Amino acid sequence: MKTIGRLAVMTAVAAAFVLGPIGRSDGADLLGKLKAKAKAEATKAAKKKAAELLKIKQPEAPKDVEDTIMGEYVGTFTPAGGKSTPAEAKVAGYGQKDKVTSWNVVLLTPPVTTDKKIDGKVMKVELKAQPADRGASIDEKGWKGTVCCGALSVKSATGTFEMKSAVRKSPTLCAKPPAGAVVLLPYKEGEPPSLAAWSNKKWVALDDGSMMRRGGSTVTNEPFGSFKLHVEFRCPYEPHRKGQGRGNSGVYFHGKYEVQVLDSFGLVSRMGDCGAIYGVRIPSFNASLPPTRWQTYDVIFHAPKFDAEGKMTRKPTFEEVRHNGLVIHKNVEVGKTTTAGMRGAAKASGPIMLQDHGNDVRYRNIWLVPIKD
Repeated sequence: MKTIGRLAVMTAVAAAFVLGPIGRSDGADLLGKLKAKAKAEATKAAKKKAAELLKIKQPEAPKDVEDTIMGEYVGTFTPAGGKSTPAEAKVAGYGQKDKVTSWNVVLLTPPVTTDKKIDGKVMKVELKAQPADRGASIDEKGWKGTVCCGALSVKSATGTFEMKSAVRKSPTLCAKPPAGAVVLLPYKEGEPPSLAAWSNKKWVALDDGSMMRRGGSTVTNEPFGSFKLHVEFRCPYEPHRKGQGRGNSGVYFHGKYEVQVLDSFGLVSRMGDCGAIYGVRIPSFNASLPPTRWQTYDVIFHAPKFDAEGKMTRKPTFEEVRHNGLVIHKNVEVGKTTTAGMRGAAKASGPIMLQDHGNDVRYRNIWLVPIKD
């Protein structure tokens, strides 16, 4: 008897021994069920392994540090011999992955992250604070004070800042798509979102309802003309990084015109900071929230227009950009493709692109409403 035949007989005998005195069809059903169960368990194990490989760990802000130092403060500034006026402060940490070695403190009066119109000049004071017992101490540029236990107090010959910690949230956070909206990234808390609208399937759908960058930038499968766009993003806590290496990504309109995403909290805004139309316009002020907190962009964008001969009659225009509910740009024309944008001539429509710049930025709740113009 050939080896294959012997194995077949042995398998049949073993099956008969295991199955006992039951019919052939019953035995086949049981074998089928056993095979299906084994396959299901193998698939489950494979999915678990894949999930472990995809899982990206990122440092989070230590709770005690975030609660007592890092964040926003509101209160008053009292000039020497003068009356108190409203003021605010931003405190952000820098140093190592697991240890802050210095704090950047920006003091502003009157406050700029407000819906109220600002008349006159804003006073800005940018200082460094050093870690101290239960907080941080400031002794620089003639200013002395402390940040501790949810309070900030800084004095100089110019005057005195007295503030308490505050938590600001975007008024459009978790905004639901209106009727007629195109949902690009559905959001439901605690449920991984569908990435069907996006080209790069390496991006990761997370259990918190967001997606995280992975394996290059991603673009929508569908192009759009003019529209109102809602985007929510979250920059990671990276005290060991600075500048463009700190929570960097970007939202590209038509794949060409970028509104920068960056952890710029606690900085005086420059051309490449969060909210900038990259290389074109600095935001009116820095509306950023601290890292690990969800932020929003609400943007009204108008596509370029062309005449019958293909000549551009209207440049791509950002009618309005709101960062965390606050207007940071109004009627800004873009005459060029911004850095890292998709190449090629401007067109009447194009995709939304989210940039992979190597930082674990997350996105969620992305939708747009087309505009006819």
